[in-house]
Amino acid sequence: MSSDSRARLKPWTSASAMNVLDIQFMLEILPKMLFAALVTLEISVLAVVFSIALGILLTTWKLLGGKVSGALIQAFVEFTRGVPQLVQIAIIYFALPRFGVVLNEFWTGVVALTFIGAGYAIEIIRGAVESLDRGQRESAIALGLSELQTLFLVLYPQAARRILPPLTNELANVIKASALLSVISVNELTKVANDIIFEYFVVIEVLIELAGLYIVIIGGLIWLSRALEKRTRA
Repeated sequence: MSSDSRARLKPWTSASAMNVLDIQFMLEILPKMLFAALVTLEISVLAVVFSIALGILLTTWKLLGGKVSGALIQAFVEFTRGVPQLVQIAIIYFALPRFGVVLNEFWTGVVALTFIGAGYAIEIIRGAVESLDRGQRESAIALGLSELQTLFLVLYPQAARRILPPLTNELANVIKASALLSVISVNELTKVANDIIFEYFVVIEVLIELAGLYIVIIGGLIWLSRALEKRTRA
């Protein structure tokens, strides 16, 4: 934000006791908030795509693998569901360099949210597949399909309609968890909003803008999910 902008914004603090929204201030900070929203959107889209892909991969491994692999994947699921998201982000942020994996804050955030989302995706996908009639699998095997082909050609497509609603809810929670990435200095939406609040001591206007941008991002995910549901029903 330019020095001229800061000069215009500073006088607002003297009137902060007034219970009136300062629309001019909200317009002044909007470009900065939109840029931060773009960073949040980029992280969220990457995390959603990667968590679904990882969830499908690990679910397949769990369903087709042995007891040891199944136990390991279940331990991963219990960890992601049982440990607070903030703790998981901190562990990944400090643990990756120990294993020689050095990422910037952006990609560390993507990795953290991917693991969090995958933990929930595994259980949702597994539950949807196991809720299908066992005759589907038996018929596919009788026709000569392998277990892997049966999953990807028969079971997963049929389970998609059951997977989408709960998966959308969990992925929306993952996107909201991106707000926690501010603790590892990712310049996402919540961190930038906090920086503005601490710089100008303006709270309500910033929080309203922050909430509105999150609603737009989450609303986009929900709209996409509903569109996919309609297509699967058709």
